[in-house]
Amino acid sequence: MTSEEPVLRAAGLGVRTARGPVFEGLTLDVPAGKVVALCGPAGSGRSMALLALSGRAATTAGSLVVAGATARGAIRRLVVVARIGGAVELEPDLTVGDLVRERRLFGARGGAPPFDPAAVVGDLPALDALLLAVGLAAMEEPAVVVVDDVDLGLDDADRAAAWAHLTGSGLTVVATAAQPPAGVAATMMGTVPCAS
Repeated sequence: MTSEEPVLRAAGLGVRTARGPVFEGLTLDVPAGKVVALCGPAGSGRSMALLALSGRAATTAGSLVVAGATARGAIRRLVVVARIGGAVELEPDLTVGDLVRERRLFGARGGAPPFDPAAVVGDLPALDALLLAVGLAAMEEPAVVVVDDVDLGLDDADRAAAWAHLTGSGLTVVATAAQPPAGVAATMMGTVPCAS
């Protein structure tokens, strides 16, 4: 992989079930250190797209390459899920310190996110919970971090802060939201036009 090639490249990616397509035709090039948003209404396949991009869901169409890897097992090791509603979420009864220790037990070497280790996850404001999830994922030093519903439960100021944090983190991120702000590369999912 040269420095000009994207860290993550999806071409015509799709997931179809017996009920029909969950999403289809997803094409993305995500350069190193950049943030790309998948946006659209609830039910447009955003969360399933993240599961597919992270190698956690089998695709039925298209191709996916992450840091030169094409096998789902290799992609799962390269892409860390910060959160995906209903699939991967932080345990609300644990403390920040518990979660950091857990990551260390599983081999994470990166720096711990800057939160009070005694803070209980369920007591954190929505913005802090989002940033904690991303910070814990970053501890694994992944090629790509995926995070669902960046704008969920956030007011305008917190939403802007969340996107500013993601774009300034230096991480390669694919995130979902209903409406990403200007300045973030966005791909529409579903049939509702996406603000960019």
